[in-house]
Amino acid sequence: MEYYIEIGSSKIWTNISDNANKDKPYICLCGGGPGIGDSLEEIDNLINSRFNVIRFEQRGCGRSTEDFNYTLETVIEDVEKIRQFYQIKTWYVLGHSWGASVALFYALKYTKSCDGVIYLGGMGIQNDNDWSEEFSENAKNLRQPEIDPPHINYDVLNMGLRSHNNYIKQPMLLRNIADLNIPVQVIYGKKDIRPMWPAVQLSNLLPNCNLVILENCNHFPWIQEAEKLKVVILNWIDSLTKLEQ
Repeated sequence: MEYYIEIGSSKIWTNISDNANKDKPYICLCGGGPGIGDSLEEIDNLINSRFNVIRFEQRGCGRSTEDFNYTLETVIEDVEKIRQFYQIKTWYVLGHSWGASVALFYALKYTKSCDGVIYLGGMGIQNDNDWSEEFSENAKNLRQPEIDPPHINYDVLNMGLRSHNNYIKQPMLLRNIADLNIPVQVIYGKKDIRPMWPAVQLSNLLPNCNLVILENCNHFPWIQEAEKLKVVILNWIDSLTKLEQ
């Protein structure tokens, strides 16, 4: 079911599982880019047997308002407004690629509202020239694109990446991450053209983190290893449920 959430003069497109019920935990999916629309419907389909899934489109993308307010901090606040709109006490947050940073930093700011984070193909806490050079070289050597190129709003892309690079300069950021004692599942594709070391580094910094490397997929595991991705996520949530019992 689709709902538009009004935040100031802007409207954010959201979608919640048709079969949502209080017996299942809620999870919010934060797409990558930044600058693309709803990209995680396939993950929704993989996990909605165990979760009430909420997806959204960032400002300036898809059906959401273009208002040129596209910073990382704005997206974090929009995620919290979405939680409040649906009157959800606590939920999980999954982020892919750039959205993984949204999920992690949301959890840092709104820890009491966040049961756990799935950090999927995230870029880590870095703005590293070597990372960029390796990514660019790997991209040149691709025989075919990882996926069909999506429509990108480059205003959103540029502002989002700039704000991310500013955000990670916070003096206490790594200390706060090291103190984040909620469950985190880091997932990375071994064949991703993006260097893996920042995600592995982050997994070792987080105190309650599980790291899974998917051997046979790139940046989009729901395309290449969908069943393995599903098993990893559902086994993780099942393990947390057992701990709570």
